[in-house]
Amino acid sequence: MKWINSSKWSGAWLCIMLAIAVTGLEPDAAHANATGVTHATYGTEAIQARNGLDVPHVELSLNATASTAITNGTDWKDTAGNPIQANSGNILKVGSTYYWYGEHAENWKFEKVNVYTSTDLKNWSFRSTILTKDSAPELNSSKIERPKVIYNKTTGKYVLWAHYENGTDYSLGRVAVATSDTPDGKFVYRGSFRPLNYESRDMTVFTDTDGSGYLITASRKNGGTNDTMAIFKLTADYTGVQSFVSWIFENGYREAPAVVKKNNTYYLFTSQASGWYPNQGSYAIASSMTGSWSALSPFGDPAAYGSQIHSIATITGSAGTSYIYMGDRWNPLNLSDHKFIWLPLTLNDSNKTATLNWYSSWDLDASTGTVSLPSLVNHAQGKAAMASSAASTSPASLANDGNAQTSWKAASASWPAWWQVDLGSTKMINEVDISWFMYKGSEAYYKYKIEYSTDGVTYSTIDRTGNTSYGFTSDKVNFRARYVRINLVNAVLFNNPNNWYTPTVHEVRLLGN
Repeated sequence: MKWINSSKWSGAWLCIMLAIAVTGLEPDAAHANATGVTHATYGTEAIQARNGLDVPHVELSLNATASTAITNGTDWKDTAGNPIQANSGNILKVGSTYYWYGEHAENWKFEKVNVYTSTDLKNWSFRSTILTKDSAPELNSSKIERPKVIYNKTTGKYVLWAHYENGTDYSLGRVAVATSDTPDGKFVYRGSFRPLNYESRDMTVFTDTDGSGYLITASRKNGGTNDTMAIFKLTADYTGVQSFVSWIFENGYREAPAVVKKNNTYYLFTSQASGWYPNQGSYAIASSMTGSWSALSPFGDPAAYGSQIHSIATITGSAGTSYIYMGDRWNPLNLSDHKFIWLPLTLNDSNKTATLNWYSSWDLDASTGTVSLPSLVNHAQGKAAMASSAASTSPASLANDGNAQTSWKAASASWPAWWQVDLGSTKMINEVDISWFMYKGSEAYYKYKIEYSTDGVTYSTIDRTGNTSYGFTSDKVNFRARYVRINLVNAVLFNNPNNWYTPTVHEVRLLGN
């Protein structure tokens, strides 16, 4: 869930679900009918990435016909042509089949947890509903968010964990647990509780390579809701909490945890707490789940490409292993407008860093674990840039330096403003990606125009003043140009209508062949 920590939003609770991939599954023979494959290698990281399986919720471009590529930001459908309703869950691999679990809500209340199956991670068939609002009396009017299903090799049980709240507010701060003998059967609801009486909201569960299970959750230590995260060790059967492990990110107001282990390093990814608005994701590393954890470092762009993390998948196949970032993209103006975002994640062995880049479309071969990235080139990077004005410490060149953590900023809050790049020669442009400045608690969406020219005199215009996407935009285009100008017409602070933004852009990418 997402909690807005801002005086302008006091009392406002918001939610999203996250998923975590699970390693080393050895399910019962009835459901393990093949040795299975789950890997992905990509780019220069193909050799670096070597680890086990950590599979979460996936987002692919799905149609009734077979999907052959992962297309981000689109509406995904199952093989019958119906919308996939499995938000912010996780994926388990049982034999040669992937099971994708996720929650579906209506009118802000829990309806059901669905499961879909696939053998290639791109084409998903609806399998069953494993938990509903009628599964237990306390589910009839409730919120069940971020469901995670893990497998216990000792008991042979599939165990579901989720964030539980009543149907009217977020005052309870509990976890819910359910179990099943099969990955797709009706789960038996075992109730909700606060782990060792601590509050628990955005959460995930993680199974370590030694079989130990952990609950990682946004909690309360110093009086603020979600002010500090907590780690708990699960009982041997994964249905309860055995012990408190540690507090992490004290007073950091972090949520949406996702854990992945590569070799002997644990990576814990989280987001800020900013309601339904996207924000800068960060990660910490440790040599053990018990810590100590490093300071947080940013990954991706300052809006996580318009998403919030819910899972990291470790995909291992015949050619290697890769790690997949999986996130939710919500429209704060229309919460039913939900998209899945799935991107290759680079975990660097030598310096233990995580890197996330945007790809509108890319391909994954689940059997070999290989990822194919598009051949598009960023023609803007490093080229001569100028702007209508620039603050002394934020020149125009910072908006196309290849680093989304830097930015061009205009010299004043006067609107409109513009930024322009000279590509050096005429190039074919197929996609314009822009990482926009955001301010936690007072986010704005930008109304803008893409203007392009071959001679620097006569410009054509693509009007995007109807944009309402926050933090990151990706426009499919088809033009030839040497000069490309981003005209910042206005910034709309929907949740804080007084427009005080200074025109600012973190990064502009102009992709083409």
